Amino acid sequence: MYTIFETFVGVGGSHIGFKNKGFKTIYVNDNNEDCLATLILNNPELQGTAYIDNRSILDVSTSDLLKKIKMKKKSLDVCFGGIVCKGFSLAGERSPNDERSYFYHKQIELVSELMPKISIIENVKGILNAKVLSAKTPKKIKDEVDFIWQELENYKGKKADLRKKDKITKSFESEGEVLRQNKEKMLVRLEKEGYLVSVLDDIHDIYQKLGYKVKYQVLNTAWYGASTKRERVIIVAVRNDIKEEFLFPVPKFLDKTITTKLTGFNIDGVKFKKPISINEALSKINYKKIDPDNIAMQHSPKTVSRFKCIPEGRNISDMMDGVPDDLKISKFYSRGNTMRLNGNSLSPTLVPGHSNFPIHPKEDRSITVREAACITGFPIDYKFVGSHTKRCEHVGNAVPPPLAEAIAQSCIDLLNKIK
Repeated sequence: MYTIFETFVGVGGSHIGFKNKGFKTIYVNDNNEDCLATLILNNPELQGTAYIDNRSILDVSTSDLLKKIKMKKKSLDVCFGGIVCKGFSLAGERSPNDERSYFYHKQIELVSELMPKISIIENVKGILNAKVLSAKTPKKIKDEVDFIWQELENYKGKKADLRKKDKITKSFESEGEVLRQNKEKMLVRLEKEGYLVSVLDDIHDIYQKLGYKVKYQVLNTAWYGASTKRERVIIVAVRNDIKEEFLFPVPKFLDKTITTKLTGFNIDGVKFKKPISINEALSKINYKKIDPDNIAMQHSPKTVSRFKCIPEGRNISDMMDGVPDDLKISKFYSRGNTMRLNGNSLSPTLVPGHSNFPIHPKEDRSITVREAACITGFPIDYKFVGSHTKRCEHVGNAVPPPLAEAIAQSCIDLLNKIK
């Protein structure tokens, strides 16, 4: 039985995948109590096999780590961390001094203590071109960066409020343009003065100094059986004393709606299956069963009326000309519950948070926690802990289990060769 050490475990999307492939978890870490409660509720055996750590990863000491997990250095098989990705997300302003962008330093610090055979970092696609401030950046410049990016965030909050009231003026728009120009000038300055470093290059260099070979690949979760076209970057580091190569899992499901490049895969002779549609995923749900995770949101009558204007597979921004005036909203609302899913196709990435979950293919409501979990690839009986909003966030943030299971199999293939 192979062993795994898991950080940023969340509600257990990655854990399910590795568990399904027979891995024994010896450590789990997450500082969200609801996430850990969800994980233990569905995987009670962890209380007997794993060291459960609810601290921030930044507070985890490496000095007694091996003693706590009762392992010797270099004996661990896999270390997996779906590090917090909000600092790399394309949805935000992506400050180069966002503290959430530096968690990978701590992740690799833990790797340096454990020295596992395989170390894996999972993240959003935005990490590929993300840059952060180098350690040599003066505090004065860091403070300037924080101020500029905070001003932008404050402006976005004001704009969202004014948009709802239809009170955005030209002078307010000009104010935003000045803020964006200040941001671009700062980025140019940081680049020119050598204070920006590529996150991907930084990860590669740190691993290399530790004695690891590094490779990465963009994988689409729909390739492995999830009903969502979510792209994730998987960075794999294999210890230098291991000569065998890690091979990323070859996709099993594919059609023309999945546009992620198949670069790096040997697909000669591979017969792809048709991707699992949303309708197929939702057909597993017993809607007659009482399920706290399958309770629909109670939308306002106006919101329901707006939903009725959106055909299956379309966004309200496409239909705005035909929407009654009292139901019109800004075309900027292009994601979440302004979009109705196409039941015969795949879901786009499910953005965390109930207000951002898309509309059910047939019914005039946003999808439930259970429906989102099924689309993501969680087991049908998996239970979630926390408020409705938080449960939605937890599902949206989770590593889709089918993707994790495929990666786990690739780890097994490599580990078996070593044995």
